[in-house]
Amino acid sequence: MSQEKLDSLLNNRWFVALFLFFTVFIYFWNIWLNDIWIPNEAFYAEAAREMLENKNFFDIYYNYEPRLNKPPMTYWLVAFSYLIFGINEFATRLPIVLTALGSNVLVYLIGKELFDRKVGIVAAAVMAFSFQFVINSRYASPEVPLTFFFTLTLYLFIVGYKRKKFLYILLSYVALGLTILTKGYPYLIIIGAIVIVYLLFENGFRPKEFFKDLKFLHLEIGLPIAIVIGFSWYVYAYMKFGQEFVQVTLEETIKRAIGKKSGGFSSLFFYFVVILWGFLPYSLMVYYGVFRAIKDKARELMFPLVWLLTMLTIFTIAKGKIPVYIIQAHGAMSLIVAYYLVRYSPKNQIDKVFYGVSLFIPVIVAVAAIAGMVYFFRLDYMYYIAAIFPILYLVRYREIRLLPFISTLVLFYMFVVSILPVVEKFRPYDKIGMAINDNVPEKNIPLYIENRFWHNLPFYAQRKVYRNIPSLKIIKLSEEKPLLALVRPETYRKINGAVVLWNGYLYKKGSESRFAILLKYVFKALHGDFSGFEKRYLIYKRWVR
Repeated sequence: MSQEKLDSLLNNRWFVALFLFFTVFIYFWNIWLNDIWIPNEAFYAEAAREMLENKNFFDIYYNYEPRLNKPPMTYWLVAFSYLIFGINEFATRLPIVLTALGSNVLVYLIGKELFDRKVGIVAAAVMAFSFQFVINSRYASPEVPLTFFFTLTLYLFIVGYKRKKFLYILLSYVALGLTILTKGYPYLIIIGAIVIVYLLFENGFRPKEFFKDLKFLHLEIGLPIAIVIGFSWYVYAYMKFGQEFVQVTLEETIKRAIGKKSGGFSSLFFYFVVILWGFLPYSLMVYYGVFRAIKDKARELMFPLVWLLTMLTIFTIAKGKIPVYIIQAHGAMSLIVAYYLVRYSPKNQIDKVFYGVSLFIPVIVAVAAIAGMVYFFRLDYMYYIAAIFPILYLVRYREIRLLPFISTLVLFYMFVVSILPVVEKFRPYDKIGMAINDNVPEKNIPLYIENRFWHNLPFYAQRKVYRNIPSLKIIKLSEEKPLLALVRPETYRKINGAVVLWNGYLYKKGSESRFAILLKYVFKALHGDFSGFEKRYLIYKRWVR
């Protein structure tokens, strides 16, 4: 495929429409699955449910205990969705999917503003199917709403700055306030650093021009707006919870940034490794593009370069390191990759080799992953056609720029249609909740869990859940009052008169957010080895005086 044919494809409305269809299908298929996905999601699902139950949208509670770890925006989005669609998994995930799609649209608009429509389309496609972004776009957590408001702030800034229209700048301060309401005040510093560093480079580090642009931003007007919006909940939470709120906030921000022990020299490369797997299938192209842009002094790429490198610098310096922190840089990486896919053709042989290798290696990974899913999960052999489809595309068109996207599209389609439904069968939290609420409608009867805690259960049980209760205490409670408990078989046999409402296997190998480990034990269970799960009985015993 020549550059002209690639341009023709990007101008083809049917191609764009097909991309939009598969994007929307894959994103919405995720939220049609039945169960709460990972423990972190349960915090936002349950807290939003309790907001409606308490008719209080300012105090955040999880399992009827204050949860002050994060600002309220994600909880509000989920709670608002509950008001419209009812309390269910679809409504829990819908705001996340919509903000994910909105983030893709914003990246398209930035690409169109900085370059042209074709770069914008490719940038949106690259971001929409970057591995870490897709994974985080299918469950309720602050990362994707944060990405939306973060990207919205930068979009409004760059449009206002390029067009010299202060209205956009003013709106960017509002978006900045919403960003703070989503994940916290550190993002005032992060976005501020991106803007300042960009203005310094844009003006060639000339103080006069820099301060002229800074004056155009009217910080004296904008910062109070962002602070009033962003810190409003902080003020309320401090007035309500006092020192408890201050302590939690410090733990979540300052101590994470500077209070943890350094990971040593290896920690300097933490996010570079995260990008390698998190931005698949175009992660190698990111490094190629950054190197190429710096070497060629590509001024037109200054904004996404500053965006990416500023975030990498800040989070590398910070001692607390979590992979999701870099997701807000996916927009910048997508713009860099799209530029080198659409507007660049390597000239010399060495450049062609590096360009081709950065695109072809992820394709091999995707094809191997597709074949592995078919083989290990015993899918229909017809699925092997999907594994070789990217190779057929390469043979037919002899062009690899879109090949990583196509191979990943096939991989995600197979994953959400064939693998996730299998995994969900080993996560019966909704069935436990149904058994509880059908048989024990009295919400004042709590659920006791023996020697463990599954974070999803407060959402499904719709009542207070007590965690890590010893067997002897559960047996004693059964003699004192009505008992609703999730216990091991040996404890069930010691409680006379208990009725079994549900029994089955629950995952016991730590957090289900470590999906690769969960998948390993699901695979073993499919072959008869339940070593990653434990037998549990949901029992109910009435108490008679």
